[in-house]
Amino acid sequence: MGSFACPHYDTAKDGCLRLKTDCVPGRRGCVLRGKSVFAFSAEERVRELEEEKKSKPSRRRR
Repeated sequence: MGSFACPHYDTAKDGCLRLKTDCVPGRRGCVLRGKSVFAFSAEERVRELEEEKKSKPSRRRR
């Protein structure tokens, strides 16, 4: 198991400040892409996150 350090990681939101979306190390646009090796592909993790978001009911404010 490893860890990473990224200047664009927002710990409060568990997100990427650079891409303004969920933090998925190695995804397209990530500064770690091509510099690190991950156990699971970034594309697979992004797809899983998108599926989770679709399955959760959205909460809209009025």
